[in-house]
Amino acid sequence: MIKKPKKKDNIVYLKRGDQIHKMDATPTRFILSPPIIFTIILIFVGALGSAVAAAHMANTRREVTLARQERDAQLDANRTLLSQMPQPFTLEEIEQIARDRLGMGRPDPSQILYIYVPAISHVVFNPYANILPQDSTFWEELRVFFTDIFNRVFGGM
Repeated sequence: MIKKPKKKDNIVYLKRGDQIHKMDATPTRFILSPPIIFTIILIFVGALGSAVAAAHMANTRREVTLARQERDAQLDANRTLLSQMPQPFTLEEIEQIARDRLGMGRPDPSQILYIYVPAISHVVFNPYANILPQDSTFWEELRVFFTDIFNRVFGGM
């Protein structure tokens, strides 16, 4: 027959000066208090925000890389076209080509219309026009909207 060990009292005696104090030394359980729970939630939200910001930065880097590649391709095409053109045309050569090849002539004075163009443009552009693809979904538009707000609030972290 196996005997159970006797339960020991977890009592500790501390001596301070001339006095001896008796204290209970049983281990206490870890209790989640509201400040600890709040701290854990705050750390979790911070980590989640960092992950979202890192994903957004990776997406932005990819878009910048693609834009640079497209720009480089356009510059190469422009260089190719400039090398194929013998020299820049003068206004007289353009007028001669228009008259001889295209059969064009000078307009009558009644056909000329002068318009006033203001120095300041009052055109309002949609800031999301270049960001969203044509076949974007509601969730993609919502993501772009909140990403834009996040960038404006936190300065494009």
